[in-house]
Amino acid sequence: MTYIESMNLLLTFLILAACFGLMAIGLLAAGKTLRRGCSVNPDECACRRQGKDPSQCDQS
Repeated sequence: MTYIESMNLLLTFLILAACFGLMAIGLLAAGKTLRRGCSVNPDECACRRQGKDPSQCDQS
């Protein structure tokens, strides 16, 4: 394997690692949104958008 081929292989792995890293960050951000409950329950999300207290939204 020549020097250029090995550099191409290394660059390919670095790009793949960066893509997987960005995907992991995106999944962590999505998990935080899901934990807030807004993505799980659209009615609760609308209730919070109206400026109501989250405890009032849970009772609906």
